[in-house]
Amino acid sequence: MDLAVIISTFERPGHLGRCLASIEAQEDVAGRFEVVVTDDGSRDDTRRLLAAAARHAPFPLTFTTHDHAGFRLARCRNEGVAASTAEYLLFTDGDCILPRDHLRKHLAARQPGWVVGGDCVRLDEPTSQRIDINLIRGGGFHHLIPRGEARRILGKGVRAKAYEWLRLPMRPRLSGNNIALWRTDYERINGFDEQFVGWGLEDRDLQLRLERTGLRVKSILLETAPVHLWHPPAPSFSRNAVGTRNFDYFLMVSDRPAFCIDGLVKPSDDLTPAGVVPPKPVALPRRNVA
Repeated sequence: MDLAVIISTFERPGHLGRCLASIEAQEDVAGRFEVVVTDDGSRDDTRRLLAAAARHAPFPLTFTTHDHAGFRLARCRNEGVAASTAEYLLFTDGDCILPRDHLRKHLAARQPGWVVGGDCVRLDEPTSQRIDINLIRGGGFHHLIPRGEARRILGKGVRAKAYEWLRLPMRPRLSGNNIALWRTDYERINGFDEQFVGWGLEDRDLQLRLERTGLRVKSILLETAPVHLWHPPAPSFSRNAVGTRNFDYFLMVSDRPAFCIDGLVKPSDDLTPAGVVPPKPVALPRRNVA
Protein backbone atom coordinates (compact mmCIF):
# COMPACT_ATOMS: atom_id res chain seq x y z
CA MET A 1 0.00 0.00 0.00
CA ASP A 2 1.20 3.49 -0.86
CA LEU A 3 -1.15 5.35 1.46
CA ALA A 4 -2.86 4.86 4.83
CA VAL A 5 -5.98 6.97 5.36
CA ILE A 6 -6.44 7.53 9.10
CA ILE A 7 -10.02 8.53 9.99
CA SER A 8 -10.79 9.63 13.55
CA THR A 9 -14.38 9.39 14.79
CA PHE A 10 -16.60 9.52 17.84
CA GLU A 11 -20.34 8.80 17.91
CA ARG A 12 -21.27 10.20 14.51
CA PRO A 13 -22.06 7.07 12.46
CA GLY A 14 -24.18 9.03 9.99
CA HIS A 15 -21.26 11.30 9.19
CA LEU A 16 -18.81 8.40 9.14
CA GLY A 17 -20.93 6.46 6.66
CA ARG A 18 -20.81 9.38 4.27
CA CYS A 19 -17.07 9.76 4.80
CA LEU A 20 -16.50 6.12 3.87
CA ALA A 21 -18.76 6.48 0.82
CA SER A 22 -16.56 9.34 -0.39
CA ILE A 23 -13.49 7.12 0.00
CA GLU A 24 -15.13 4.34 -2.00
CA ALA A 25 -15.70 6.91 -4.76
CA GLN A 26 -12.01 7.84 -5.05
CA GLU A 27 -10.66 7.72 -8.59
CA ASP A 28 -7.40 6.32 -10.01
CA VAL A 29 -6.10 4.92 -6.71
CA ALA A 30 -7.61 1.42 -6.62
CA GLY A 31 -5.38 -1.02 -4.73
CA ARG A 32 -3.02 1.70 -3.52
CA PHE A 33 -4.48 2.57 -0.11
CA GLU A 34 -5.76 1.19 3.18
CA VAL A 35 -8.20 2.78 5.63
CA VAL A 36 -8.02 2.75 9.42
CA VAL A 37 -11.00 4.12 11.34
CA THR A 38 -9.77 5.02 14.81
CA ASP A 39 -12.52 5.55 17.35
CA ASP A 40 -12.52 7.48 20.63
CA GLY A 41 -14.71 4.94 22.44
CA SER A 42 -18.09 5.30 20.71
CA ARG A 43 -21.02 3.63 22.46
CA ASP A 44 -23.48 3.80 19.57
CA ASP A 45 -23.81 2.14 16.14
CA THR A 46 -20.30 2.98 14.97
CA ARG A 47 -18.97 -0.56 15.27
CA ARG A 48 -21.99 -2.08 13.51
CA LEU A 49 -21.68 0.43 10.68
CA LEU A 50 -18.03 -0.49 10.18
CA ALA A 51 -18.78 -4.21 10.30
CA ALA A 52 -21.29 -3.73 7.49
CA ALA A 53 -18.90 -1.49 5.53
CA ALA A 54 -16.09 -4.06 5.75
CA ARG A 55 -18.22 -6.62 3.89
CA HIS A 56 -18.18 -4.60 0.67
CA ALA A 57 -15.35 -2.08 1.00
CA PRO A 58 -13.01 -2.27 -2.03
CA PHE A 59 -10.05 -1.48 0.21
CA PRO A 60 -8.57 -2.93 3.43
CA LEU A 61 -10.51 -1.52 6.38
CA THR A 62 -9.30 -1.68 10.00
CA PHE A 63 -10.99 -0.41 13.17
CA THR A 64 -9.36 0.54 16.47
CA THR A 65 -11.03 1.82 19.61
CA HIS A 66 -10.50 2.33 23.34
CA ASP A 67 -12.54 3.26 26.40
CA HIS A 68 -13.89 6.79 26.21
CA ALA A 69 -12.32 9.06 28.81
CA GLY A 70 -12.62 12.55 27.40
CA PHE A 71 -11.79 13.88 23.95
CA ARG A 72 -8.56 12.06 23.06
CA LEU A 73 -7.96 12.80 19.42
CA ALA A 74 -4.18 12.59 19.69
CA ARG A 75 -4.42 9.06 21.05
CA CYS A 76 -6.86 8.09 18.29
CA ARG A 77 -4.50 9.23 15.58
CA ASN A 78 -1.51 7.46 17.11
CA GLU A 79 -3.49 4.24 17.38
CA GLY A 80 -4.58 4.59 13.77
CA VAL A 81 -1.00 4.98 12.58
CA ALA A 82 0.17 2.03 14.67
CA ALA A 83 -2.52 -0.17 13.11
CA SER A 84 -1.59 0.83 9.55
CA THR A 85 1.21 -0.37 7.28
CA ALA A 86 1.64 2.13 4.41
CA GLU A 87 4.68 4.37 4.14
CA TYR A 88 2.66 7.55 3.64
CA LEU A 89 -0.07 8.79 6.01
CA LEU A 90 -3.14 10.93 5.35
CA PHE A 91 -5.22 12.16 8.29
CA THR A 92 -8.84 13.19 8.08
CA ASP A 93 -11.94 13.09 10.28
CA GLY A 94 -15.10 11.03 10.13
CA ASP A 95 -17.20 14.17 9.71
CA CYS A 96 -15.51 15.00 6.38
CA ILE A 97 -16.31 13.86 2.86
CA LEU A 98 -13.48 13.80 0.35
CA PRO A 99 -13.45 15.01 -3.26
CA ARG A 100 -13.12 12.16 -5.72
CA ASP A 101 -9.50 13.06 -6.52
CA HIS A 102 -8.42 13.77 -2.93
CA LEU A 103 -6.24 10.69 -2.46
CA ARG A 104 -4.75 10.96 -5.95
CA LYS A 105 -3.84 14.61 -5.37
CA HIS A 106 -2.16 13.81 -2.06
CA LEU A 107 -0.19 10.94 -3.55
CA ALA A 108 1.00 13.22 -6.35
CA ALA A 109 2.07 15.87 -3.81
CA ARG A 110 4.39 13.54 -1.86
CA GLN A 111 7.88 14.89 -1.58
CA PRO A 112 10.77 14.10 0.80
CA GLY A 113 11.34 16.82 3.36
CA TRP A 114 7.80 18.18 3.17
CA VAL A 115 4.54 17.84 5.10
CA VAL A 116 1.40 18.51 3.06
CA GLY A 117 -1.68 20.06 4.62
CA GLY A 118 -4.66 22.29 4.24
CA ASP A 119 -8.05 22.98 5.71
CA CYS A 120 -11.62 21.96 4.92
CA VAL A 121 -14.72 23.52 3.41
CA ARG A 122 -17.30 23.99 6.17
CA LEU A 123 -21.01 23.48 5.55
CA ASP A 124 -23.94 24.65 7.64
CA GLU A 125 -26.55 22.28 9.06
CA PRO A 126 -29.20 22.50 6.29
CA THR A 127 -26.63 21.99 3.54
CA SER A 128 -25.02 19.07 5.38
CA GLN A 129 -28.39 17.35 5.66
CA ARG A 130 -28.85 17.52 1.89
CA ILE A 131 -25.71 15.48 1.21
CA ASP A 132 -26.58 11.78 1.14
CA ILE A 133 -24.79 8.65 -0.03
CA ASN A 134 -26.17 8.82 -3.57
CA LEU A 135 -25.07 12.42 -3.99
CA ILE A 136 -21.58 11.50 -2.78
CA ARG A 137 -21.33 8.50 -5.10
CA GLY A 138 -22.41 10.67 -8.01
CA GLY A 139 -19.90 13.37 -7.12
CA GLY A 140 -22.54 16.08 -7.18
CA PHE A 141 -22.12 17.59 -3.74
CA HIS A 142 -19.69 20.33 -4.76
CA HIS A 143 -22.41 22.56 -6.20
CA LEU A 144 -23.81 22.86 -2.66
CA ILE A 145 -20.70 24.63 -1.34
CA PRO A 146 -21.60 28.28 -0.64
CA ARG A 147 -19.73 30.81 -2.76
CA GLY A 148 -18.48 32.63 0.30
CA GLU A 149 -16.95 29.47 1.69
CA ALA A 150 -15.36 28.64 -1.66
CA ARG A 151 -13.83 32.13 -1.75
CA ARG A 152 -12.52 31.69 1.81
CA ILE A 153 -10.70 28.48 0.89
CA LEU A 154 -9.34 30.02 -2.31
CA GLY A 155 -7.99 33.04 -0.43
CA LYS A 156 -6.48 30.85 2.25
CA GLY A 157 -4.81 28.71 -0.40
CA VAL A 158 -3.31 31.75 -2.14
CA ARG A 159 -1.96 33.10 1.16
CA ALA A 160 -0.52 29.67 1.95
CA LYS A 161 1.53 29.73 -1.26
CA ALA A 162 2.88 33.15 -0.27
CA TYR A 163 3.83 31.77 3.16
CA GLU A 164 5.72 28.92 1.50
CA TRP A 165 7.65 31.37 -0.69
CA LEU A 166 8.50 33.55 2.32
CA ARG A 167 9.47 30.45 4.35
CA LEU A 168 7.58 31.68 7.40
CA PRO A 169 7.67 29.39 10.47
CA MET A 170 4.37 27.71 11.40
CA ARG A 171 2.86 28.87 8.10
CA PRO A 172 0.87 27.60 6.36
CA ARG A 173 -0.94 26.00 9.28
CA LEU A 174 -1.70 22.31 9.49
CA SER A 175 -5.25 21.24 10.25
CA GLY A 176 -5.86 17.70 11.47
CA ASN A 177 -8.59 16.97 8.90
CA ASN A 178 -6.16 17.34 5.98
CA ILE A 179 -2.55 16.40 6.85
CA ALA A 180 -0.27 14.06 4.90
CA LEU A 181 3.30 13.06 5.70
CA TRP A 182 5.77 10.19 5.53
CA ARG A 183 5.54 7.58 8.26
CA THR A 184 9.26 7.94 8.98
CA ASP A 185 8.80 11.67 9.69
CA TYR A 186 5.82 10.94 11.94
CA GLU A 187 7.77 8.32 13.88
CA ARG A 188 10.79 10.62 14.18
CA ILE A 189 8.78 12.99 16.43
CA ASN A 190 6.81 10.15 18.10
CA GLY A 191 3.50 11.22 16.55
CA PHE A 192 0.85 13.30 18.26
CA ASP A 193 1.40 14.27 21.89
CA GLU A 194 -1.28 12.47 23.92
CA GLN A 195 -1.02 15.03 26.71
CA PHE A 196 -3.44 17.04 24.58
CA VAL A 197 -6.84 15.96 25.91
CA GLY A 198 -9.91 17.94 24.91
CA TRP A 199 -10.39 20.11 21.87
CA GLY A 200 -7.58 21.90 20.07
CA LEU A 201 -3.86 22.55 19.47
CA GLU A 202 -2.65 18.97 19.06
CA ASP A 203 -2.15 19.67 15.34
CA ARG A 204 -0.38 22.98 16.08
CA ASP A 205 2.00 21.13 18.40
CA LEU A 206 2.60 18.46 15.76
CA GLN A 207 3.57 21.12 13.21
CA LEU A 208 5.92 22.86 15.63
CA ARG A 209 7.79 19.65 16.35
CA LEU A 210 7.89 18.58 12.69
CA GLU A 211 9.42 21.92 11.72
CA ARG A 212 12.04 21.51 14.44
CA THR A 213 13.30 18.43 12.60
CA GLY A 214 13.89 20.56 9.49
CA LEU A 215 10.69 19.66 7.60
CA ARG A 216 8.74 22.28 5.69
CA VAL A 217 4.97 22.57 5.23
CA LYS A 218 3.23 23.14 1.91
CA SER A 219 -0.46 23.64 1.27
CA ILE A 220 -2.69 21.54 -0.98
CA LEU A 221 -5.72 23.83 -0.59
CA LEU A 222 -5.66 25.10 -4.17
CA GLU A 223 -5.93 21.50 -5.36
CA THR A 224 -8.18 19.70 -2.89
CA ALA A 225 -9.98 20.15 0.42
CA PRO A 226 -12.34 17.89 2.41
CA VAL A 227 -15.92 19.04 2.92
CA HIS A 228 -16.82 19.23 6.61
CA LEU A 229 -20.35 18.20 7.57
CA TRP A 230 -21.98 20.30 10.26
CA HIS A 231 -22.38 19.01 13.81
CA PRO A 232 -22.68 20.66 17.23
CA PRO A 233 -19.30 21.71 18.65
CA ALA A 234 -17.52 19.41 21.10
CA PRO A 235 -18.19 20.21 24.77
CA SER A 236 -14.51 21.14 25.21
CA PHE A 237 -14.51 23.48 22.18
CA SER A 238 -13.11 26.97 22.64
CA ARG A 239 -12.13 29.25 19.77
CA ASN A 240 -8.36 28.90 19.30
CA ALA A 241 -8.49 26.71 22.47
CA VAL A 242 -8.22 29.88 24.60
CA GLY A 243 -8.81 29.21 28.30
CA THR A 244 -8.41 25.44 27.98
CA ARG A 245 -5.93 23.02 29.52
CA ASN A 246 -4.52 22.40 26.05
CA PHE A 247 -3.85 26.12 25.62
CA ASP A 248 -1.95 26.24 28.92
CA TYR A 249 -0.01 23.08 28.09
CA PHE A 250 0.96 24.35 24.63
CA LEU A 251 2.32 27.60 26.07
CA MET A 252 3.99 25.92 29.04
CA VAL A 253 6.86 24.44 27.02
CA SER A 254 8.26 27.21 24.84
CA ASP A 255 11.22 25.10 23.71
CA ARG A 256 9.57 21.70 23.51
CA PRO A 257 11.70 18.91 22.00
CA ALA A 258 10.72 17.47 18.63
CA PHE A 259 10.25 14.01 20.15
CA CYS A 260 7.29 13.97 22.54
CA ILE A 261 7.32 11.58 25.50
CA ASP A 262 3.64 10.59 25.54
CA GLY A 263 3.09 9.72 21.91
CA LEU A 264 3.20 6.82 19.49
CA VAL A 265 5.73 5.12 21.77
CA LYS A 266 5.59 5.57 25.54
CA PRO A 267 8.30 4.95 28.15
CA SER A 268 6.31 2.08 29.64
CA ASP A 269 5.79 0.30 26.32
CA ASP A 270 7.18 -3.15 25.66
CA LEU A 271 8.69 -2.10 22.34
CA THR A 272 8.59 -4.18 19.22
CA PRO A 273 11.74 -4.27 17.06
CA ALA A 274 10.22 -1.46 14.99
CA GLY A 275 9.82 0.65 18.10
CA VAL A 276 6.04 0.87 17.90
CA VAL A 277 3.41 -1.01 19.86
CA PRO A 278 0.36 -1.42 17.63
CA PRO A 279 -3.08 -1.49 19.25
CA LYS A 280 -5.10 -4.63 18.73
CA PRO A 281 -7.51 -3.80 15.90
CA VAL A 282 -11.13 -4.76 16.41
CA ALA A 283 -12.02 -7.72 14.22
CA LEU A 284 -14.20 -6.83 11.25
CA PRO A 285 -15.89 -9.36 8.95
CA ARG A 286 -13.98 -10.18 5.82
CA ARG A 287 -15.18 -8.66 2.58
CA ASN A 288 -17.07 -11.07 0.38
CA VAL A 289 -15.23 -11.63 -2.89
CA ALA A 290 -17.30 -12.68 -5.86
